[in-house]
Amino acid sequence: MVDFVKFSTTISHYLIGPPRPSWDLNFHLTWARIKSTFKYSNAITIEQKQMGTSRPAPVKADVTINEFKIDNKYRHEAQAHLEKILKPYEHVLDTEWKDLKDDGINTEWIQFPNDGWEKREIRKTILFLHGGGYYLCSKESHRGITSSLAKKADTRVLAINYRLAPQNQFPAALQDALAAYLYLLNPPKDAGFESLNPKNIVITGVSAGGGLSLALGLAIRDAGLPSCAGIVGWSPFVDLTYSTPSITDDESVDYISKPTGGIDHAESQVTKEFKEKAAALTAKIKNQNLGPKIWHESFDRPDGRLQIYAPNEGLAIPYVSPMLAESLGDLPPLLLVAGDDERLRDEAIYFAHRSVEPAKYKGPSYNAGKFEKSPFQVPTNTTLEIYEEMPHVFQIIEHASTTMSYERTVEFINRVTNTLNEPLPPSSYNCISVKGEFGPLKEHHKKVLNWEKIGIVPNITRNELK
Repeated sequence: MVDFVKFSTTISHYLIGPPRPSWDLNFHLTWARIKSTFKYSNAITIEQKQMGTSRPAPVKADVTINEFKIDNKYRHEAQAHLEKILKPYEHVLDTEWKDLKDDGINTEWIQFPNDGWEKREIRKTILFLHGGGYYLCSKESHRGITSSLAKKADTRVLAINYRLAPQNQFPAALQDALAAYLYLLNPPKDAGFESLNPKNIVITGVSAGGGLSLALGLAIRDAGLPSCAGIVGWSPFVDLTYSTPSITDDESVDYISKPTGGIDHAESQVTKEFKEKAAALTAKIKNQNLGPKIWHESFDRPDGRLQIYAPNEGLAIPYVSPMLAESLGDLPPLLLVAGDDERLRDEAIYFAHRSVEPAKYKGPSYNAGKFEKSPFQVPTNTTLEIYEEMPHVFQIIEHASTTMSYERTVEFINRVTNTLNEPLPPSSYNCISVKGEFGPLKEHHKKVLNWEKIGIVPNITRNELK
């Protein structure tokens, strides 16, 4: 299959041309290889796909990896915080996330040997959360990104393997992410470093990891914990209702297909157990009437779950879909990056505008009036960057836009950690051309700002989505 994709893509590249003018053959081939992986994923079990997408990626030269485990005591501490902020939603959640089945969180430091980081006045640290739709990939599969960030930003990166769905449901991943943050704030005596100033920490994630980073930012804010210096989200997955226009855009050349919802994989023990538990939880929610209805009628799907990370009835929980939070004010400075050609583009755009102007761009219609009651109404300093002709997480493919995105990310990290000793520029929404020129958002980027179906699941069947 790989050889066929390579052959057919190469022929297409030279006879017809690439999907976008700025894509060279290497970019086109990488895009086609990833796209074919998504296209044929329903032919294998979810366990096989999890194993295949977790393989270690090459590490940049001179960077070392030091693996260890974060003790479960930090998960217990995180649980205490999460139980308080999740109390309004507990009636739609599975409680299994509290039952820890391992002895800690698999974690790694990505760093330069003998970098003198421990003695620096500003110990810049990136807490990195990998992508993969909450059910795929690992810290190992993202080492190309984490080692590049460590090298380019001259910092240390802490990356974790948070628990994956469907084996582990929301909020297991959030609990692990918060546990890692608490670990940095109050490490054990044998950690090799002293407690970090939260203003030295930048939470960074890609795709689902970007969404998890922003969910973590909301959880930290809502729990009253010390805020980090900033948050970076590359192609952040912040709307699990799939409600924005770009997600089903027929003109998109993203390697991610239109979403199908649920599990479209070969049947296995994992999928069998998940479907049974999911059906039982939905029945419990609907039949026992344990709490207020916190979901929209569009979430009621006759064909089962929309996501394997959380029940349909919990999709509007702000820590599941951060874009739908009552308010996106009072967050640390944000850098949100997306490709112009990616399906998650619109949710990044809408999230950015809601964070900068929380009183103007409010949440879903079914949450009307909730922003006015929120204590978090101060606008967030947010920088939005949309890169022309780029697909989802384009930073994994060599391109001039990739180089620029890394440079801009490093600059943001240095600014928010005060390494540059410069004030943050005001919030901005930028469209960056393939030549690296900055401009305002284009007209098709603004369509989502007037979208009346924010947080409403599209009325399309799985067959149509395929």
